[in-house]
Amino acid sequence: MSETKNSLTDWPDNLKDVIDWFLRVGEMDQGGSGDSNSGKLKDAVKALDGFTEATKGLGEFHIEGLFKKVAEGFQQLIGYDSGQRGMTENGIGCKDQYTSSYYTQAKWESSLNTATSSEAQKAAHIFLCSMPLLYFGISYLFWMCCKGWKLKTIAGDNNGSDLYSFMSAMGYDTKKLNSGLNGQRIDKLLGQEHNAIDDFKEVSASPSYPDFLKKLQENGKQHLPNSAANAPLYVLYAASHAYLQYKAGPSAIMEIPQTQSDIAKTFNGYGEAVKKLDASNKQKLSDAYNTLLTQIQSQFNQDPPPPPSSSAGAAAGGVLGTAALGTTAALATNVGGITTTLKSFIPIFK
Repeated sequence: MSETKNSLTDWPDNLKDVIDWFLRVGEMDQGGSGDSNSGKLKDAVKALDGFTEATKGLGEFHIEGLFKKVAEGFQQLIGYDSGQRGMTENGIGCKDQYTSSYYTQAKWESSLNTATSSEAQKAAHIFLCSMPLLYFGISYLFWMCCKGWKLKTIAGDNNGSDLYSFMSAMGYDTKKLNSGLNGQRIDKLLGQEHNAIDDFKEVSASPSYPDFLKKLQENGKQHLPNSAANAPLYVLYAASHAYLQYKAGPSAIMEIPQTQSDIAKTFNGYGEAVKKLDASNKQKLSDAYNTLLTQIQSQFNQDPPPPPSSSAGAAAGGVLGTAALGTTAALATNVGGITTTLKSFIPIFK
């Protein structure tokens, strides 16, 4: 369960914290002024050493506008009123009960206004290190709500619901969520209604999660750079990935993981990036990648492995949702979490 943060430079602990951080920076949560600080965040991100070089392959895109579009999707998901910014009964948040991890206490302080200041640079790093968790977490939630979780509800107590388990693992106090809301409603909030995330409006859910990630990537790339606003979630993720990859080296982190070993390596890479950047954050956001990986694997591991169709397919290791994820050998490297997966991971932030 999330704890209240007093500053926008306090690292988020989980997916809930990351979403709440977005809305607090954008002043789009309960009591927010609506005067977004995304422009100031953009300045801090672009001032980071290596960011411009790392993202030059993406072309020109506007972080400020993309941030706002994604935040609007989260505002709708939680249930904040876009005008008065009070809580409605239309989202996952229970009116008069849901509380933000960054509510009220956390402000965009004057110390953050100078893009090159240590505080502003920390906020920029929080943004970039959080984006992969946000991208994989929200895309997985959307994909599952289009598939197996359509009729699953967010229960007020543990009734064995997979959706309940996921929301709890991501930091939500389910007693403060709309318990009767089901996956089909979340699907509409994220992908169909007025302020839904544009990526999900354009890409339908695929049979497997990796296929869905591939479709999101293909859709996002076709919109770069001139119509990036049509794929804001992917473009922000691609920018964060490019930056972390630039710091890590060419083989450290994969953008589109396809096998269990791929996704373990990728998530471990992002987690290690966070720990290398801020020693005080060793057990916070870095652990959230491990938790999300466990959620993804626990779902896919329920499926029995299909027989290999060819030697080439077996050599490739398969794909999440269709590969032999339930085998003892495949899971061996993930017992106890991914923190034991890559002991020799390349240091990212030196």
